Amino acid sequence: MKNNPHGQQEAGNDNLQPQIQLHDSNTPLQVTPEQDKLLESALRIKIMHALAGDPRTSKQVAEELQKTPGNIHYHIIKLFEGGLLELVRTEVAGGIVQKFYRSKATWFRSENFSGFQFQKEDTVEHFTTRLTLSARELESFQQDLKQFISTWESKITHGEEYGVDIAIGRLRADSTQQLGGES
Repeated sequence: MKNNPHGQQEAGNDNLQPQIQLHDSNTPLQVTPEQDKLLESALRIKIMHALAGDPRTSKQVAEELQKTPGNIHYHIIKLFEGGLLELVRTEVAGGIVQKFYRSKATWFRSENFSGFQFQKEDTVEHFTTRLTLSARELESFQQDLKQFISTWESKITHGEEYGVDIAIGRLRADSTQQLGGES
């Protein structure tokens, strides 16, 4: 054991995985189908956001999200084992080993993206629109949208779990001309 800069005893780093560069927060992290399955939970998405900044323990995340420590610990272990969290450090405080985790990303891209399949009676809203955007405006729009979604993913919320499926794509020139759109 050695003392860290805060005067706390720190366990050796023998059990830590190699330090991994955090993913660029503006680019979605490519995930495997197994990792994609791990992220099919609003609570796990909230945990990923809670661990996006400074490394934290499962107890600290549980307090922030107003959940039981055992519940959050279970999900953190699953996310860690799935390669979506990194173990930053281990500290011993008062004989208790504390593990500090950090998420590798909060935006993800799956190779098996298929979107949600909602039953008609379960669809709350379906929005469709068209925008004309330059490359710079598209980038700004995407950043605004991500910030808006991140805000809601990070909030303490209650109630039913909803899927949000947003697709942005350039329309083919022939489809916009047929509808009288700009060319």
